[in-house]
Amino acid sequence: MINKSYWESVLYDVSYDLIVVGGGLTGQSTAYFFKKNNPSAKVLVVERGFFPIGASTRNAGFACIGTIGEHIADLEIDTEESLKDRIKSRYDGLLLLRETLGDEAIEYDESGGHELFVNKIEFDKVAPHIEKFNGWMEDIIGVKNWYEAVMYQGNPSIRIRKEGMLHPGKMMKRLCELNYTIGVEIRWNTPIKKVDIENNVVTVADDVQLHSHKLVLATNAFTQNLLPEKVIKPGRGYVFVTSEIDDLPWKGTFHFNKGYVYFRNLGEKRILIGGGRNVDYKTEETSEFGINSSIKEYLFNFVNDVLKLPQDWKIDQEWSGIMGFTDSKSPMVERINDNSLLIAGLSGMGVALGMQLGKKAANQL
Repeated sequence: MINKSYWESVLYDVSYDLIVVGGGLTGQSTAYFFKKNNPSAKVLVVERGFFPIGASTRNAGFACIGTIGEHIADLEIDTEESLKDRIKSRYDGLLLLRETLGDEAIEYDESGGHELFVNKIEFDKVAPHIEKFNGWMEDIIGVKNWYEAVMYQGNPSIRIRKEGMLHPGKMMKRLCELNYTIGVEIRWNTPIKKVDIENNVVTVADDVQLHSHKLVLATNAFTQNLLPEKVIKPGRGYVFVTSEIDDLPWKGTFHFNKGYVYFRNLGEKRILIGGGRNVDYKTEETSEFGINSSIKEYLFNFVNDVLKLPQDWKIDQEWSGIMGFTDSKSPMVERINDNSLLIAGLSGMGVALGMQLGKKAANQL
């Protein structure tokens, strides 16, 4: 351990009012709303990466609350009441995100979305549920005719009227700017060695100990590294962006196969596509970044066979992100003790849920 100088001791031997472990959307939002509620509080966010490690800046940039195919699948593992609560939370979370950060700053585009089917047999299994889920949406969020049966590029589809897209990097940039403005401290590139939940002490590199009155773990997929008893299953998501394509016919956001495949236009000439975890579930239940060749091949073929892009298209950039899942897909905001909270298990809906959960945690503190 390197001994601190006198000057460093004065600056850094601080007892914080709140330390948030995890600098993604949920963690930064928790810090933001806690500091807004308590302007004189000393608030620190600790993040192990140069960017937020996980999915906050590595997702596909969908501002969505779910397709009918996803809702039907979710009803197989959870109750109708819980699913309705999640839909409401996703919708309210996106409104809060836009209101807090501003549509222009995050490049929000209410482009409309589609749930895509490659054959009428699959479409006919889902389409009869449109009326039911339109009734849900009207009851839950007060919007009529959220879903509509249409054709898109020759494929039977269900249009999602008010779905949108955004820029995840600019979303996080704007949120960090707001936090800096109100006096939240952020330590990037600071891996956590240990968290003492009972005493609210966070030990980082060189055995430096950070002390706090309150503690929030906003660690999602990486929760079990710090709290092994908490069952949050990691799920790796693969994403790639195509080379430029003239006269790109696909505009908006798209979902396929219960949401396991998703794609959108990126500007006027590129497609961003991701997903495919269902091709190799077991391998993708990992918190290790990497690219699964079988999933890459599956998505590559999907682009050729379904999207039918020109034959000379190429993958321009590819990456992976790590999501965290609960068994029911309902997120966890759980009190660990009187002064500590855990937020985890956003289950692939972090953009919609992250800020809302952060605000909820800040209010509970």
